[in-house]
Amino acid sequence: MNEFFSTVLLILGLVAAGILWRHLRDAKLLRLREMIHQERMTKMESDPSVATENHQLDDLLLNLAEREPRSANPAAAVMWIRLIALCIGLAGFFGGIGIAAGMSAASDPDIHGMWSMGIIPSAIGLGLLVFYYLSRKFSVPSNGD
Repeated sequence: MNEFFSTVLLILGLVAAGILWRHLRDAKLLRLREMIHQERMTKMESDPSVATENHQLDDLLLNLAEREPRSANPAAAVMWIRLIALCIGLAGFFGGIGIAAGMSAASDPDIHGMWSMGIIPSAIGLGLLVFYYLSRKFSVPSNGD
């Protein structure tokens, strides 16, 4: 049993390290984008004709920093997150209901007494479905912009 917990801890640590690495990379890209934007705005204050120029060097710097193709539309990223939340939410919600129903219908009293274990994935799935519903306004582009 001790090996199981150490394996779970290792997996959770690797997931946390991956999340931290991605966060630091995205924070670095955000700082780079803010710096490039600030430089463009400073140039535009002194010379308005800069706004119409092609900023290939800035775009090249951003592409080199990212090192992976990404969508320029942030709504597309939100849409992917929403779709993943919907899929996992539906699977968790109905899987949890199935676990609870299966354990409550079991003839073994030990298994029958653990039917409430199905509530955990159902609650997580329900939370993801609520996220999917509430995040709708962020993924749909507004007409006023």
